Amino acid sequence: MSWQTYQLTKKPVRIPTKSELNARRKYAFGYFFEKRHGFTFRDLVEQYAPFLQEVYFPWPGLLSAREIEEKDPAAQRERVIDDMRFCRSKGLKLDLLVNATCYGDKALTEAQRLDYYANLEEMGKAGILPEIVTTTSPYIAIITKQFNAAIDRRASVNMRLNSTTAMEYVADEFDSFYICRDIQRDQPTVEMFAEWGKKNGKKICMLANSGCLRYCPWQTFHETLLSHDFQHIHNEMRTMSLPPALCVGLIKERNYEEILRGSWIRPEDLHRYEPYISVFKLSTREADRPDLILKAYTSRSYDGDLLQILDPGFSLLVRPCVFDNKAFPKEWSEGKIAGRCAIDCTHCGKCAEVLKLVFKRDPNAPDYSKLSMSAPKKARTPGK
Repeated sequence: MSWQTYQLTKKPVRIPTKSELNARRKYAFGYFFEKRHGFTFRDLVEQYAPFLQEVYFPWPGLLSAREIEEKDPAAQRERVIDDMRFCRSKGLKLDLLVNATCYGDKALTEAQRLDYYANLEEMGKAGILPEIVTTTSPYIAIITKQFNAAIDRRASVNMRLNSTTAMEYVADEFDSFYICRDIQRDQPTVEMFAEWGKKNGKKICMLANSGCLRYCPWQTFHETLLSHDFQHIHNEMRTMSLPPALCVGLIKERNYEEILRGSWIRPEDLHRYEPYISVFKLSTREADRPDLILKAYTSRSYDGDLLQILDPGFSLLVRPCVFDNKAFPKEWSEGKIAGRCAIDCTHCGKCAEVLKLVFKRDPNAPDYSKLSMSAPKKARTPGK
């Protein structure tokens, strides 16, 4: 099967057994407006509802971590209402995103509170008041509880909660937490978070397929850009020859090992974390192939280009080469490579060896065997 033709058909998926449902109905799927590769959002919910626990969605008029192009906000809200009612009919919980990293001069003001409540009231009247609100704002969490104490307040992955101490500080404000993706590959750490959650009555969740750099120093800067009209920066980016994100610049320079050092979990390796995680979030709102992402993670197997099931995936930057997901060694799945060690990488050569196994090209493409891979960056000399 060629990499280009690997895609999901519209055939119904096999209905899992009751025991499989209990084990596998742990995924959160992200809402999107436009059709992707022939599939609407509803098409995918219809097929994969038996595996889904939640749907997370933005609300036109409320700022979230990804800007919504609001051509007609009222019409968009009507569409969201219709689609969320459909999700409810499939037994899925609704998770409202209020997870921007910056709310400007409206943050922690009466105006923000009243506007937020007005939007929640509109959702309530429409029958889609969410069971969950995912936010980066302790203020939003507090006023959500005041509005309706039954709503689960979830700490966003953008809060980068990387210790149980951090979760303790906000335990009164939040009911569930996304573990910081930078540390989530380390299984003992995930287990420690889960034990803390069980002791304190909190759920621990994980973003499974993030393609972002681990410990990316641009993350807050980039997330803020994404929330606030990302299109306006393009002219200055071109003028200054600046990439839109740190990861894009590194991949263009063929630093492909950085992809391996990320925080994503392969579908085949998800079982290692399943005992500790209540919800596996699949990043699909902006992904090019949400169909492949759902197919791969719900089946726990993927025979294709790994980059196509990550978000961001970088597949366009790497073509005609691919990362063969089935070529990863056993040691990778056991967490012996790019697990805890990638937190403070010493460039020991292990990722370079894995890259030789997984980095492949179309046989009809030019010879890419001599591509330079990543190497430790030299410290910059002050004043130069």
